[in-house]
Amino acid sequence: MTTEVDAVSLKLPTFWTSTPTTWFAQAEAQFIVRNITNDDTKYYYVVAALDSSTANRAKSLLVAPPTNNKYDAIKKFLTSAYELSNYERATALFNLAGLGDSKPSELMDTMLGLMGDNKPCILFHHLFLQQLPTYVRSQLAHRDFTDLRQLSLEADNIYLAGKATGQHVQEVNAASSATRQRLNRSSSTSSAESLCYYHRIYGTRARKCCEPCKHHATFQQKKQGNSTPGQQQM
Repeated sequence: MTTEVDAVSLKLPTFWTSTPTTWFAQAEAQFIVRNITNDDTKYYYVVAALDSSTANRAKSLLVAPPTNNKYDAIKKFLTSAYELSNYERATALFNLAGLGDSKPSELMDTMLGLMGDNKPCILFHHLFLQQLPTYVRSQLAHRDFTDLRQLSLEADNIYLAGKATGQHVQEVNAASSATRQRLNRSSSTSSAESLCYYHRIYGTRARKCCEPCKHHATFQQKKQGNSTPGQQQM
């Protein structure tokens, strides 16, 4: 039976539309701690925790709740409405952007959370390794781990050891250098492509210009103002 103290002291956090399953796990832990078992009581606690947008989406259930199993009904509705679909889960997994400021074990927690009720497979293992720095991945790629969390903890050890010895910084610097080289090549190619044949060959000594060329307008103005009869053109 719910006591008056229990009823007054319990205030659930506002419903988390981004992680409904986690929110309900938190709510049910509160119910157990306070020995709240009455179906109607649990239902109304959930309703009280909804923001206006979520409440409006669940309006039909709030206005006319079922006579029995109200809590199970609203839990099923909210979980179904806001939980990620399998397509969205897969898309998020394939669009991970590396470790960032996280450790490998934190990344693993995120990835396992995206799996929902689905079981990880060999592809999941590969996706995790692809997010790790090269020096970490190279030491784990050919090792078999049946426990994914053990894999992530081993990755933590290698990752932190690499940071301590500067290997992490070296890899980041190498990646930055490679990126700069690609940008320089791209910039050089782009610059060359914006010049006509004469300016590519003769540079500032060019005496002819044709479109398209970034110097064409300036060249024409200069030519009209400074050309000398009989001057040999290149």
